[in-house]
Amino acid sequence: MFPYMGWILFSYGLATAMVHLVHGQYRRMQPKARKRMHYVLVTHNHEQHMEWYLRALDWYGRWRGDSVKVTVLDEASDDNTIAIVERLKHREGMDLNLTRLTAVGEEEKKRYMLAAQAPIDAEETRLFIDLRSPEGANKIPYVHV
Repeated sequence: MFPYMGWILFSYGLATAMVHLVHGQYRRMQPKARKRMHYVLVTHNHEQHMEWYLRALDWYGRWRGDSVKVTVLDEASDDNTIAIVERLKHREGMDLNLTRLTAVGEEEKKRYMLAAQAPIDAEETRLFIDLRSPEGANKIPYVHV
């Protein structure tokens, strides 16, 4: 009896996952229903977690059928954070931009931060995430610190 119940639960879970994936593909095919999420990440020496953050955002966008744009504002990282972002730039389905804040002064940093927080239009939702603070990563879907 228990093996049959396990197969029933497995089949139900598989069917649920397939419905979510097909619905995401359907929403992705319709240009008018497409919503764009723009994540702005401020980083400093986040090589241990950066790949997971970017892959989680990409997977979340694919799962929901939303277009994902990520802008990484890197503040003088001296580890492999920039190399990881550069490597993931060429992934299909995610628009990834990198801006290094090492060569700019405090005025430029403030301008980038304010521009990142300003609303663009109704079709794009922008979320500003400062990863330099310990609780900043909690705003990223599927990431819990």
